Amino acid sequence: MNVIKSLKSSLLAISLSLSAVPFANANASEGLEWTPQNGEALSFDVLRQGKPFGYHVVSFDVDGDEIRVRNDIELKVSIGPFRAFYYRHESEETWQDGLLEKMLGTTEKNGDTLTLDVEKVGDALLVVGTNYNGEVPASIIPSSHWNIREVQSDEILSSEAGELLKVKVTKIGSEMIRAGGKEIKADHYRLVSDLTVDLWYDETGRWVKCAF
Repeated sequence: MNVIKSLKSSLLAISLSLSAVPFANANASEGLEWTPQNGEALSFDVLRQGKPFGYHVVSFDVDGDEIRVRNDIELKVSIGPFRAFYYRHESEETWQDGLLEKMLGTTEKNGDTLTLDVEKVGDALLVVGTNYNGEVPASIIPSSHWNIREVQSDEILSSEAGELLKVKVTKIGSEMIRAGGKEIKADHYRLVSDLTVDLWYDETGRWVKCAF
């Protein structure tokens, strides 16, 4: 998976490139919702200006209709002995029959800590997060990118602090990209919210590239 991210702050502008683990050729039609296999992982090496910048790993445990997802991200920039930028995110999602059942997460962004605790209560999800407390629809999709339904939504759940994010999604088109050491066809979407994110999914609906 190749992902390019542009991240700007008062200190620096960063270009990132993420490379995914190899995967099988995709033959399915556009628009399918990819289902991970037990033990599968999407592993990204993050590059800044062509040099290592961090990692992003999404791993899956599947047991029948239950999918447990672990997100593990670390990004950092140092200028000499000083740390100019640091980002660490860990979260766990539990899905049952295609719906989010619960999610726990902690994010560190340059010294600020954000937390998220989501649990299904009745026909809704109860969110306790740094930036939002309350119920959200059971059909909400978190902003962890691996689920293609994120780009089929007009509102998503922040995986960092729990707030609801209104999003506008535009399909840019199909492109040939390099991911997992080979050229593949992928659908390119642009998701605009508090941050503009470009996402690519292969012909099975598997997440294969990201840029912001």
